[in-house]
Amino acid sequence: MRVLCTITGSVGHLNSVLPLARAMASVGHEVEFACTPELAPRLDDEVGAVHPVLPGMAEVLAPLIELLCGRMTLDPATMAGFETPAGQITWVATGPHLVPAFQQLLPVAERFQPDLLIRDGGELSGCLLAEALDIPHVAAPSGDGNILEPERVRGPLNKRRSELGLPVQSDPFAIFRFGRFDCVPVEYSFATFPGPAPAAYRQPSTGERQLLVPDITTMPAELPFVLAAVGSEFPLMESAEHAGVDLGDEMRNPAKTIGAVAEALARLECCAVVSTGGIAVDKVGGGTANVRVVEWMSQLLLLECAQLFVTHGGYNSIREAMAAGTPMVVLPQYGDNLTNADLVERYGFGVSVTERSPAAIADACQRVLADDVFRDRMRQVQRAMLTLTAVSDVVPQLESLVRQRTY
Repeated sequence: MRVLCTITGSVGHLNSVLPLARAMASVGHEVEFACTPELAPRLDDEVGAVHPVLPGMAEVLAPLIELLCGRMTLDPATMAGFETPAGQITWVATGPHLVPAFQQLLPVAERFQPDLLIRDGGELSGCLLAEALDIPHVAAPSGDGNILEPERVRGPLNKRRSELGLPVQSDPFAIFRFGRFDCVPVEYSFATFPGPAPAAYRQPSTGERQLLVPDITTMPAELPFVLAAVGSEFPLMESAEHAGVDLGDEMRNPAKTIGAVAEALARLECCAVVSTGGIAVDKVGGGTANVRVVEWMSQLLLLECAQLFVTHGGYNSIREAMAAGTPMVVLPQYGDNLTNADLVERYGFGVSVTERSPAAIADACQRVLADDVFRDRMRQVQRAMLTLTAVSDVVPQLESLVRQRTY
């Protein structure tokens, strides 16, 4: 069986697809990847060819940034959809970039002749390609996929289908016709739409282990340990600006938010590691004797010993905290972060804070550290996460889709 994986977005999107791709490759299926140029180097050690043909985040997000910064206007009907993060992400995910993305993917598929397509949840050119090839397609776990409400997507995606000469779809669940995957129990779903429950598996490590802070063992053991990592999307914002996209004041200085987190943690009786996600440490500042600021670290490993996780609310990060049983303070930035932050509070996993001042962040962190209810809740969630099946167990489901070819 030949499997084509299509991936856009940040490293988190890549990491959501890799477990499924590796599971298929481990039993002898051929796997190839179509991705953005930014993500391609991270696939150098994977089995199978890598095709860096999909548009990068700077190109995909440029129209949204133009709109949010007031340099673009839309008709009132379209603007009405921007009242929710789901409306914004739908407008981005179904944008005009899908047409050239499809056209770039088609020669790859004609050479490879895939039997199955696995896409990251917010990547829809792969969905259109699978429809054109008449093959099954499934969505990997994704924050964007959680808020891509099928009914909302149908109309604009049908416009792209028409532009490509593909049949329009009346089924609102066409983007999930063959199912989707998740890595959390259904009772803790982060999806914003009703519909069939996804197939859930236990999230494995992608094998990407950055170096730990060398002197982490010297931090005082009597103090609570806090981990802060506010997203691999921030460096993408810097890349967009370097590519000539004017981000505006709201998105131009991610280092300021990270610095506020470091300053907030320095005010608390704790020790902490703050990851910039690749932004130069000297742009952030905020390091103290008990607060280490680093560009990269092994989030999965450090979550295993953390009493608190400060996060931007990306779905991969939240799932990792759930698996580790670590309470959260969420500083949502945009898109699915906002919905995820609300659900973290609703489920009792932690608190959300929208004010970016060190004082507000410190107050939220102190509240979670001081309340054992959050710790106990996350222990309960961790046990539920451990009941999920292994990713290897979903391979027969994917093989069955190809055998049955039920459309």
